[in-house]
Amino acid sequence: MLEKVQSTIIASGQTKSAELRTGYRTSVVAIVTPAALTGTALTFEGSLDGSTFVPVYNEATQYSVNVSTSRYVALNAAVFQGLQSIKVVSGSSEAADRTIQVVLKEIQ
Repeated sequence: MLEKVQSTIIASGQTKSAELRTGYRTSVVAIVTPAALTGTALTFEGSLDGSTFVPVYNEATQYSVNVSTSRYVALNAAVFQGLQSIKVVSGSSEAADRTIQVVLKEIQ
């Protein structure tokens, strides 16, 4: 299966990234955090149509990962399957623009 990396930005003073189009035939498998990051946990919003975003849950719990700077963080790809787009949500307003790299894997 092919992997590709796309980037999305959480703007200074904001908690949510810009929309990242993942496509129906891919799933998010990891993120790479930047060298500076204000938030210590990330959650996600997902969209089936690219316009209406809702929080991503794994069963009854909002999907969340603890993060720090300059890390590759593996994610549960099953949580993201079927989504057309995602947004990365920081637990704190970011002090500067932060670029989050998102690793996507094609699913069969």
